[in-house]
Amino acid sequence: MNRKNRKYLSFSPARILVLCALFSGTLPLFSQTALVKGKAEGQPNELVRVIVYADQFSKLPKTLASAYTDNNGLFELKPEIKQTDFAFLALGLKKGEFYLKPGAGYQFLIPKDTTENRGSVFDRLPLQFTLKAYDGGLADDIGNFNVEYNTFIYQNSNKIYHGRDKRFVTDFINKVNLQYDSLEDEYVKNYVKYSLISLQWVGRMMTSDSVISAFFVNQPILYHNIQYTEFFTDLFQSYFGYQKIFSYSEIVGAINSGKGFQAVDELLKRQENLARDDQLRELIGIFLIARKYYSADVIRGRAISLLKEIAQNSRFEENRNVAGNYIIKLRWLEPGTPAPAFSLKDASGKQVSLSELSNKVLLISFFRSDCKICLEQLAGLQTIQKKFGNKLKMVTLVYGKEFNNAVQYANDRNISWPFLNIENNILLLEAYNIRAYPTYIIVKPGGNIAMANAPKPDENLELYIRRYINESEKNSSNGSH
Repeated sequence: MNRKNRKYLSFSPARILVLCALFSGTLPLFSQTALVKGKAEGQPNELVRVIVYADQFSKLPKTLASAYTDNNGLFELKPEIKQTDFAFLALGLKKGEFYLKPGAGYQFLIPKDTTENRGSVFDRLPLQFTLKAYDGGLADDIGNFNVEYNTFIYQNSNKIYHGRDKRFVTDFINKVNLQYDSLEDEYVKNYVKYSLISLQWVGRMMTSDSVISAFFVNQPILYHNIQYTEFFTDLFQSYFGYQKIFSYSEIVGAINSGKGFQAVDELLKRQENLARDDQLRELIGIFLIARKYYSADVIRGRAISLLKEIAQNSRFEENRNVAGNYIIKLRWLEPGTPAPAFSLKDASGKQVSLSELSNKVLLISFFRSDCKICLEQLAGLQTIQKKFGNKLKMVTLVYGKEFNNAVQYANDRNISWPFLNIENNILLLEAYNIRAYPTYIIVKPGGNIAMANAPKPDENLELYIRRYINESEKNSSNGSH
């Protein structure tokens, strides 16, 4: 299925004139600059960002531009971009999709009621907005195609996946090709092209081998076209799942062997078509290594070493970037990596930083100020604190408007560890990947992650803390952390 289309504003002639005037004098069509303007109704002093993926394979987020809304909710950003890309407009922690084109202009209107704090900060509806895009018709073309394509899939899913008569699919493809034949924008043309190829593949009109041979081997790799990269992922994940080119034990053995990427590459060369395209084969190798990273049999350090080898030595710049991005993405909040730094105010206004707390094993609890379960678990945390005494430090980071209420609740129960106010430092929640409340993070002395998403107090949290304290004491006795 294709990306969902965004709603567009319905403009009166007067409104169009206002917007044209707004952009015509201030939008220099520099090849690498876009202008993103808008209004978040009733939402002053909120962080607004334009975010893309560093590449569409690793999907490592990358902020291109950021600003705060003014007192009227207005904002303006000027992201620099080299090519058309799938992007997000983020207001606070909520994100909505759009397509960002160099030299284009975008006018957003974000209604107030779409940003109310309900449930997890990540697992809510996407940011809803209306958009007027000055992009040569790119957004309209993709939006119109998505509606037509997704409607066809929805209405004919059973026939596509199980039917023997494929003529209706061929008729649809011919109709779409004729309809979009005159398109000049390469991004949209390739978006449509790989959507239709994926339809033929899913509908069993083309085999995986024929698709790979015709549309991937020795063809341009579209690193920033989301329809290409999503089809790439589906195709090769399925292909290596059922083809007997190599076994699970062979690919795991190649990753763990310590013989470098060549061991993985030799397995991929067994596929005759892939043997003819070094760049594609290497990219598939990166994808496979990343896919196997969390397998119980894979030595993660060896997998990272292979990605580092490619990131440093590949002949292909794009593959070097993808491998490097995967390293960052895969190691995010892994044990032994630095815990994201913070410096936040306690109830008295004093700044407290991670570095001040990380000379002992540290338990960080992320609470939301209106989370009843969070407050109920304070008793269990208090019991853990008493058991470990000065061997354990604790801190609670509170997100939400009722910080003082959470502090008062803790004071009434004689809780002594600091409560810190996240306030508008919402990027800290992204840095720690906080998807629900409460969330617990254990940090080793020195500030490295011991365990992200640790269990709750009534789910053996104490056992994990004891293990890391014992480990810390053993390291201290040996003169190291």
